[in-house]
Amino acid sequence: MSELHSPQKVLLVHYGEIALKGGNRSLFENRMLQNVRAAIAPFGQSDVRKTEVRFIVYPKTGGAQTPAFDDKKALTALSRVFGVESVSPAIAVAPDIGLITEAALSQADSLGLRGKSIRVECKRSNKSFPLNSQQVNMLVGKALVDAGCSVDLDNPDETVFIEILKDKALVAFGRIRGPGGLPVGSSGRVLSLLSGGIDSPAASWLMMKRGCDIDLLHVHQFAGNKDAKSSKIMRLARLIRGFSPHRVRLYLVPYLEFYKKTTAIQSSSELVVFRRFLLRLGNALAAKEGYLGMVTGDSLGQVASQTLENLYATDEVAALPVFRPLIGYNKQEIVSLAMRIGTFDTSIEPYKDCCSLVATKNPSTRVPLEKAKRIEQEIEMEKIVERTLADMEVVEL
Repeated sequence: MSELHSPQKVLLVHYGEIALKGGNRSLFENRMLQNVRAAIAPFGQSDVRKTEVRFIVYPKTGGAQTPAFDDKKALTALSRVFGVESVSPAIAVAPDIGLITEAALSQADSLGLRGKSIRVECKRSNKSFPLNSQQVNMLVGKALVDAGCSVDLDNPDETVFIEILKDKALVAFGRIRGPGGLPVGSSGRVLSLLSGGIDSPAASWLMMKRGCDIDLLHVHQFAGNKDAKSSKIMRLARLIRGFSPHRVRLYLVPYLEFYKKTTAIQSSSELVVFRRFLLRLGNALAAKEGYLGMVTGDSLGQVASQTLENLYATDEVAALPVFRPLIGYNKQEIVSLAMRIGTFDTSIEPYKDCCSLVATKNPSTRVPLEKAKRIEQEIEMEKIVERTLADMEVVEL
């Protein structure tokens, strides 16, 4: 028997990949449930329940002291939650064909679909329901046609999604696509090396999509951290934070101590030595904070520092795995991803990051590992790292 006594507006959240996790599935579902609740908490009170392989958000009625649930803002927030395949505004009714049809007609009226083309798609996990999916499609479709809609199975103006479950039916018009992937927090914590460019924010986003909690390390060229906090780096960091249900930590580190030694480094090798410096900073933070990997925006062969030889010379110093989710992307693919996730416009704002300061016109594409290690000894790299970390500032986002 259904507990629904009258139609109820809900938000329907579908997930995909985590439904295939077998014995560990509940761990991912519980993490995603927490993330869904955190994403919509600012928009009013609601009850989120897992029902079979979906989550259903039941808004609570606002009162004199409690504002009404803002379903439009909640929809937008849910469409940014990793693990979500799609989210839809829907009407939940008892599993009865008459109530299902009434819900579809009421939605068609509220959306102004009379005179427009529709398609009906029914999925029936409740096999005891007296009608099969095709019969539901035909009956609801006929009612909508009688109400002034037309049918277009290939390219409709709107699709009516009907899901018949054990104790309820859900009627939804349209779906907003989510990012998919795994829920943030299900794969451990990593430290992302954030520059001022296009690549590193996109790489951070991709690691979050694989379930990682992300913190950020940025080495800047300002005399002090105060100027860095008023730069576009803060806006980039906040954009990345917008995809996380948890706080994100931004480590701001001045470039000064390394810069003092650049005159002692052969210019063609400077960028590889600088990148080893970044990984050494990451090593120190990981030892203290427990990160399980570092993330960079490298794309193989995109620039001189990203050849296999130079990546090898760079990674030798890393005490933990270095993840490069963009390694097989070309520049246009990275730009397209940055535009899709909303970081591109901020990334292309003018900004002198440290990689551009150490880059030369003719950087070496093959810096031998032994040469990089010899340079580090000559400039006393361990002391540079120690003094640099002493000037670090941590910003909680």
